[in-house]
Amino acid sequence: MLGILGTALFTAAVSVYIFHDVDKDQIGHWNQAFAGLCNEGVLFAVIVGGGVALLALPGRHLAHLKGYAPRPKLALFLGIGITLLQYPWDFVGRAAFPKLADYSLSFYLIFAIVICSSVILRDCFRQRNSRETSTD
Repeated sequence: MLGILGTALFTAAVSVYIFHDVDKDQIGHWNQAFAGLCNEGVLFAVIVGGGVALLALPGRHLAHLKGYAPRPKLALFLGIGITLLQYPWDFVGRAAFPKLADYSLSFYLIFAIVICSSVILRDCFRQRNSRETSTD
């Protein structure tokens, strides 16, 4: 979640203050637009982080991976990556399909949760396999 929050603040600042990519009613109200994007970033972090926890923790239990925790660097870079990918995804979605932009973001939330959970579980499997082969 730290990667998501830090990157969300950075991309919100770039989006608002450099690209001026805000809603039409927010033009000229840059600080309000930035505050709104920061709120969205926190909500994005909570939804994705919570969703990943809801998938990865039971997945680790069911796959008998209790002693293998996700690596902090991996989790940080996943958070940074999905947040950096979210802005272009949203921009292209709004440009290509303006009426479906909300559905595009909903799909992206599900996509991010599933991908991050899969990567974390795969890393735990690799940790288990590397320990098993090193003890042989």
